[in-house]
Amino acid sequence: MATALLASNQSAVFIETQTVLGTFVDAAATPTNAIRAIGAPKFAVRGAGIIDRKEVFTPWGGNTSSRTGGLGWDITLQTEFFWRFNENYDIALTNQTQLRALWLSSPWSIQNTGNDTLLRVQPFFEPDVDRVAPNYAVQPFSMVYEETGGKRYEAKDCVALPKISWEYGQRVMIDWTIKGTWRPVGDSQDIQPVYPEQYTPAKPQPPIIGVNCSLAFSGLTVGTDAVTKCTIDTGWTLNDVGDTREEYGFGISFFRLDASPSLEIEMAEFDETAQESWTDAEANTIGTSIIMVMTTGTSEAWTITLNNPQYVAFPENGGETNGYRSNALKWQAIPTSNATLLSFLMTST
Repeated sequence: MATALLASNQSAVFIETQTVLGTFVDAAATPTNAIRAIGAPKFAVRGAGIIDRKEVFTPWGGNTSSRTGGLGWDITLQTEFFWRFNENYDIALTNQTQLRALWLSSPWSIQNTGNDTLLRVQPFFEPDVDRVAPNYAVQPFSMVYEETGGKRYEAKDCVALPKISWEYGQRVMIDWTIKGTWRPVGDSQDIQPVYPEQYTPAKPQPPIIGVNCSLAFSGLTVGTDAVTKCTIDTGWTLNDVGDTREEYGFGISFFRLDASPSLEIEMAEFDETAQESWTDAEANTIGTSIIMVMTTGTSEAWTITLNNPQYVAFPENGGETNGYRSNALKWQAIPTSNATLLSFLMTST
């Protein structure tokens, strides 16, 4: 009997913000909840999983039968970065991005600044289903991954943290780390996704490309000529919370600002003179800000600001890249008050 191999790009991922904590929402029931993922997400069991009992005595040796312990889902997912910069501010991010449920599940402060959207890293969070008060609330989501003609993976009370990176001229990518509450694997229902290009009216969301990018420093002396790579880390970590009241023993996962937000770049070094970045690193200099602006269209821009930046490693001579010399630089934001460490400003028309 012939068996067909399953291609990951014939699967679909659906996410939907929950309106009630602890209650699963079938995200796949609404085809427009589909997101464009890169390849298939990875689902791994977290918690005790299958508990081995080989240390228990038996008259015959070998293992005593196993038992199932507390279960949860660890999920990793990669997407392109989508944002409709020409949309006015909306705290629910309804029109800004098809990835809204993922962004809302991280503890960003989401604010209006002249009808532009400002996202700021927060050191604390509060699970809630309404971001209006407080604006740093985390809104968990339900997730469904449908393998066409195969299995169906489900999770609820999911929260996510992003890591953003790109190379020059390539797509801006987001690696999402997700923790969710366990739901058993079931049979696929073969749900057909609907993406923004198929909406009525159509709301296309092409991925952002890493071009038209400028970099400005305040309080640091850095000779930058051309940035060739960039990685942005929020500094958040996701920790498990054991909760015996729950069916599978896990409560909503806990965010912690475990390290300061960081910005790491690789740059082409055209300048023949000595770079002050080595002196700043040796002197443990804390600058005022690093501002990176990516222009995406007429009066549309993504502004990334890292405040109080300090080198966390000496600049690294990256050797040769495509025939030119390169340097790798990495900074972290040093907290000196409750001021914002890292922010994204999405500017519209």
